[in-house]
Amino acid sequence: MDEPPLPPIFQGPRRATAADADVLGSMRAAQQREITGVSEAATVAAFAGACRAFFAAELGAADPWVFAWLADVDARPVGVAVLTLAPGMPRFGSPDTGPDGRIRNVYVVPEFRRRGIARTLTLAAIAAAELFGVSRLVLGASRAGRPLYEALGFVGKDDEMVFERPAPRSQR
Repeated sequence: MDEPPLPPIFQGPRRATAADADVLGSMRAAQQREITGVSEAATVAAFAGACRAFFAAELGAADPWVFAWLADVDARPVGVAVLTLAPGMPRFGSPDTGPDGRIRNVYVVPEFRRRGIARTLTLAAIAAAELFGVSRLVLGASRAGRPLYEALGFVGKDDEMVFERPAPRSQR
């Protein structure tokens, strides 16, 4: 890949804590704004607030199931990756019933993309998943992210689908 070098002031990844909830919520909102195209300020702000509350609660929990990492450039957070864990079920060919893991919300602010930050963050999440004994690790990939994840050993699987509940009548 033809990537510009990281600035010498790149730091990370560092493990995020509940104190980072504002940054994590803002980055998740920025990522979702890019993915969905939703740009209405009040909607984005409400979503960011909900994400901030989520991260504050979950990263501060006594028995967490959500873990996050941040990458900083000159003390400015520029990238994030999140790992979630869930109890695993036995599968054919795998006697291990360790937890299932999902890497979520890998996001780098636009001006710092293609410099290895997403790779570094994803590798941190993979390393943590290995430490937790994760037996199955999945992620959703954008077109832009797919080559990175394939290079790291992820393979495409066409059998996943998402159930979306219909909006309540009051929102239709």
